[in-house]
Amino acid sequence: MATHYPKLNQFLDYRTFLIAHAQEQKRKNPQWSYGAWAKRLGLGGTATITRIIHGDRHPGPKLVDKLVGYFGFSAREAEYFRDLVQLDKLKTDPKTNTLMLEKLGKKYSTESRRSVDEKTFQTISNWYFLTIREMLRLHHFRLDANWIANMLRFKVNLRQISHAIQILQDLNLITVDSNGKVVQREGRLETSNDIASEAIKRYHEEMLENAKNSLRNASADEREVSSQTLALNSKNMGRAKELIREFQERFAEVLEEDQGDQVYQFQIQLFPLTHRSAAGEPSPTPGATTH
Repeated sequence: MATHYPKLNQFLDYRTFLIAHAQEQKRKNPQWSYGAWAKRLGLGGTATITRIIHGDRHPGPKLVDKLVGYFGFSAREAEYFRDLVQLDKLKTDPKTNTLMLEKLGKKYSTESRRSVDEKTFQTISNWYFLTIREMLRLHHFRLDANWIANMLRFKVNLRQISHAIQILQDLNLITVDSNGKVVQREGRLETSNDIASEAIKRYHEEMLENAKNSLRNASADEREVSSQTLALNSKNMGRAKELIREFQERFAEVLEEDQGDQVYQFQIQLFPLTHRSAAGEPSPTPGATTH
């Protein structure tokens, strides 16, 4: 059966594309494994696919053909995937690599693409990774999977927590200082605005699900959920985003503490409820505020 997830034309690194696919399969089916994937590809074991994911080797022509068939790529997508593999192989040759990038830019100029390593992708896309990092600010924090699991309101198993702790340390987002204290670090979670778009979408999907669940399992004095429906001119979206970001920065500046007693998720949502009306049509009537 053809597999069309995620959108290939969003990527400028074939490994990031494969990582995104693996993460999505694990999200949809916790029993999914690299072994099952290798079997679907007709491989004798997981060694080949895991070495490719980890950057230790590239797929040969036969495996590239198998991946093309596995994902059910169109002719254009198959050509693009092969170009991405070739691009990565040319990384050690700056001149040829630049020529290849120019070729991709001309052939696929309307497509936005991204590249991000597996650990960064996991850190961004799983809601509990950065939550664990923020928990370091809590009173009596313990770098212990059982303690963290009991503190989280939404279920995360011990294996996932231990894995998240290891990756946060690998990325230098948390570290243990000379006194044995676990502290936050700036780390190397480096992305551009569109590089980690897919991971960010998944993060927000998970947090929106948590927000929905909090309506039922968090008391009213522990949460604030409100909304307002209003008519806007779409040309003012830039200013709207600017105001929201200014408020977010001020909110964190005033309220974030190093010795907190809970970790909160602060979300502001602004999204269209209608299609854009054409010029000359009657203006919509602003709606009501709800709380």
